[in-house]
Amino acid sequence: MREIDSAELAAGLDSKVLVDIRQPNEWRSTGVIKGCHLLTFTEADINGWLDQLGKLVGPEDQLVLVCRTGRRTGVLLDFLNSQTSYRRAQHLAGGILGWIDNDLPVVAVDP
Repeated sequence: MREIDSAELAAGLDSKVLVDIRQPNEWRSTGVIKGCHLLTFTEADINGWLDQLGKLVGPEDQLVLVCRTGRRTGVLLDFLNSQTSYRRAQHLAGGILGWIDNDLPVVAVDP
């Protein structure tokens, strides 16, 4: 599993494509990393989610997945690395809560 920590991501933010897979109520609760694409992941519609992901990022782009704690994105990353062409994908270790704990900025999401 390829993790990226908050400090490393903050330093290289401009070269990454961030996708926050959480639910809208979670985005509103904590805020999101500026520039992050908001694309809720549900196992029930994984093909639809992959189609939407393909519109945002290509397999060779530096994709970083974000969730609340890193748990959901860790599982999703295993799937992406083994079952799709997104082999360079990473996920944010500690998720958005780890990002916030490191005093890194978030922006509000409109309701």
